[in-house]
Amino acid sequence: MKKLIPLMFIMLFTFALAQAEWQGNGVNIEYNDTILKATGMKEGFNTLISPLTPTNTTLRYSFLIKGENTNGVLAEIAYFDENGTFIFAKNVTLIGNGTFDWKNVSIVALPFENARFASLVIIINGTGTVYVDKFSVSEFESPKAPPKTQTETPEETETTTAPQEFKKETVSNETENLQRLLIDDENIRVEIFLKSTYSPGDTIRADFYITNKKGFIDEVDIKLDVYYFGIKVFSYEHPSWREYSEGKTIHIFHEAKLPMITPPGKYVLRFYITPVGRETKEVSATITVKPSAVWFLFVIALITIFYGVAFLIKRYWKRIVRIYREFSVGQRFVFFAIIGLITAAVILALGAESYANNVAIVVYCLLVIGVLNEWIEYLEPRWDRKDIWETTSIFLLALLMWLSKDTLTVYPAVVVFVLAAVDGITKLRPKDKESRRNRGIEEIEIIGETEEGFIILKTKGEKDKKVHKGSNEEA
Repeated sequence: MKKLIPLMFIMLFTFALAQAEWQGNGVNIEYNDTILKATGMKEGFNTLISPLTPTNTTLRYSFLIKGENTNGVLAEIAYFDENGTFIFAKNVTLIGNGTFDWKNVSIVALPFENARFASLVIIINGTGTVYVDKFSVSEFESPKAPPKTQTETPEETETTTAPQEFKKETVSNETENLQRLLIDDENIRVEIFLKSTYSPGDTIRADFYITNKKGFIDEVDIKLDVYYFGIKVFSYEHPSWREYSEGKTIHIFHEAKLPMITPPGKYVLRFYITPVGRETKEVSATITVKPSAVWFLFVIALITIFYGVAFLIKRYWKRIVRIYREFSVGQRFVFFAIIGLITAAVILALGAESYANNVAIVVYCLLVIGVLNEWIEYLEPRWDRKDIWETTSIFLLALLMWLSKDTLTVYPAVVVFVLAAVDGITKLRPKDKESRRNRGIEEIEIIGETEEGFIILKTKGEKDKKVHKGSNEEA
């Protein structure tokens, strides 16, 4: 799985040089008189960054902004040290989604210790376009509230955000495709942003804004479990090693591409946030995966390939069965391991890296059991009892898969255990009398040959028999 990449490193690269004008990361910037036009050039979050401003007092960032065909537009205040190195970001504000008209936005930036400069960061989700006009930075003074009258009508809408507060616009229809999850207690505050609708092959991204409220911590473990119809189908865990000082907000994110084979439907995402030495906090969200035209074409191609393979297996089934029956127990497990390796390679090529890793774990278990059986068959041939060792090996495979339940879940181990039990019960069925009688013959001795071409046999506990050379039938 891809590693958790902190957005602060991207910002560190972006702000390596002191800025005298707007900068962009993943955006194309154009100017039309006083209006700045910024277009996202790639999927995911693209950033537009204003010039640096000294933060020796409380600042007020004011600007007009409108968007076209966006998947969500956010703004935040980024803070830097005396060298222009990014430290942290605060005041995350969700501005709008889709296409929206001009909005008057105002964000307050408070001064912080060790922060010498601040900058406005506008985040464009996807390849949409935003227009910025009348951008200004001024010293903030708390205005006196004028007396309210019933006839008072504001001329334009303005929003001012204090640190870590969001506009109430986040629950409007305009922003319905962008989810905000919140964990907030006396020790830590975590805000998570992600879209609510995807298609197979899309890049899914989750942004985390983590604020430590008390003391100092240097590690926060982030875990994600994904459930489909109540079954856990994906799990990811990664620690975030940072200096989470008191009052400091860290912005990190994780990106992963949905495999093309992802079935459509609703998925439940459960995030577990565990600061080192503190209890785990949980928050969940639901996303919807909608099929696309490319997905339908992919499914048709997959079904065609499946039927082609099934046709070949059916055509050569007898030959395959004959070859398989000649295998020893160890060779059978190695045979299935080879099939698993091919399957894992195909799944990996389709982009489902986590599923390919799960198949690789099963392949490893098959190879271990197969090689173990080969050693037994080579070193102690008298122990080579297929009926016993095959059932025992299947039980051992179930045990190894159960020990890997944290990765594979418990269901594959249960299926293999049931298969081993059925196989064992089948082999314990009593044989018919003829089979038991033939099994009791321990030695055959050739006494001689008659003039008619019959061979005289003598078996222990049996009467002499005459068998023809060519037909091997009893005389």
